[in-house]
Amino acid sequence: MKCNLMRTLGLAICTLIFGPGVEAEEIAKADSIRKYKYYAKTARQNKEYDRAISYYTTLLQYSPQDLQAAYFLGKVYYQKKDYVGVRTALRQAISIDSLHLNTNLLLYSVYQADFPDSAAWSLERVLLKKPDAAEHRHKLADLYRREGHNEQAVAHYEKLIEDGAEDADLFEILALLHQELGQVEQALEWCKRQVEGGTGGVDQLESIVELKLKVGDIEGAYDTLLKLAKVDSQNAYSYYNRIASIASEEDDDTWRCKGLKGMVEADPKDLPSIAELVEWHQGRSEFSAAKKWLGRGLKVNPKDAHLLLLKGDNLVKEGDEEEAIAAFEKAKADPAWEKVAQQRIWQLRPPETEEEKLKRQFFGGEEAQEEQN
Repeated sequence: MKCNLMRTLGLAICTLIFGPGVEAEEIAKADSIRKYKYYAKTARQNKEYDRAISYYTTLLQYSPQDLQAAYFLGKVYYQKKDYVGVRTALRQAISIDSLHLNTNLLLYSVYQADFPDSAAWSLERVLLKKPDAAEHRHKLADLYRREGHNEQAVAHYEKLIEDGAEDADLFEILALLHQELGQVEQALEWCKRQVEGGTGGVDQLESIVELKLKVGDIEGAYDTLLKLAKVDSQNAYSYYNRIASIASEEDDDTWRCKGLKGMVEADPKDLPSIAELVEWHQGRSEFSAAKKWLGRGLKVNPKDAHLLLLKGDNLVKEGDEEEAIAAFEKAKADPAWEKVAQQRIWQLRPPETEEEKLKRQFFGGEEAQEEQN
């Protein structure tokens, strides 16, 4: 009613100023607009797309600022897969209202495959109109991430979480993006949030280890590896082995020992690690502890030459030379350790005959030492 009143008033003013001819022209134009709107809508609904395009094009000639006409013209071109026509029509719609929601969403659909930057800008305009539209913000963040615009992607993913998004994958995505940006501490925080939220698994814990090492938190890396050994018990050996390796690099004997012990607990047949533990205790004059580890190792393989040598060394420290020589004699059965074992025997029982002396010279103390190392 109000619109009709204003139209009537406008026509009356035009008549007074310009005469009755102008009123007739305005009436004819208004009638044409109504007619072509009806024709265009009917053709579009009946999927007569060529007729609809013709009607909407004519309608826009009469009413260039008709936002709905420009948008629906673009939509009809979209149905025909005429993407040049779509962009032309929708650019006209954007010039009328840059924040028109449906126009920008349709532009995103058209641009996303070949013009990602334009697609992103279309979604940015959508979010200016509807900042709480989480679905569209997620699409925009994904688009930025695919195109390598990590900083923009991070901003939108973090806004999603700030707005209450419960998508657990976002924590992992943010951790990876921050890591790619060289923002290690932020990446570490997102990994922690994922694990603390109960959605992180082995992969996230392993990422935390690497991130902690990058920021110099060695103790934190050890603690996380211990947690991994419990969570992923089937691979516990590898986590304890990592602890031992890191500790060796850090010259941290205490944690190296913890790593070796964990390796043996995970694999009781790991004789090389048992031998290292024996040597570790012997180096600290902890011969009782060394003896316990020797017992475990020789129970697995009573003929292991390395352990037999270490057993002999332990017996020497205990003052039992006869048993020590017996252990060294058994170790000689392994060609890889024969020279070292013979040197141990000669240290306790020097050779007496010329033949024995020649043999000792042949084996040579220095060469035997190298073999031991």
